[in-house]
Amino acid sequence: MSDNEKKKTKFRSSQKWKNFRKDLKKNQKTDPITGSKLSTKATCHHLSLRIDEYEMISEERQVMLNPMSHDVLHYVYGDEKKRHDWKRRLAALERLCEEMDKYNGEYSEG
Repeated sequence: MSDNEKKKTKFRSSQKWKNFRKDLKKNQKTDPITGSKLSTKATCHHLSLRIDEYEMISEERQVMLNPMSHDVLHYVYGDEKKRHDWKRRLAALERLCEEMDKYNGEYSEG
């Protein structure tokens, strides 16, 4: 385990982090990506990937995400080791979804 991972693990075991995560989940009821209810396995995602900012916690710096949303976000955006070209990836995903609409009809709520 890297020093950074050790630092993160230690902080995540602190009461300060556990209380913050509990309060954030209580205040945020839905996953902002899917709009679905947060699951019991929801993850508190840090918007800043900088290790020197890891312990800076506030409702503006973290967001609760369901596991799949968290995985997709990290896949598209990348991580602290390698950031991806997220704008290109999102544009490609949008193009594929538009192609799927051609065969499946456009999405409509209701």
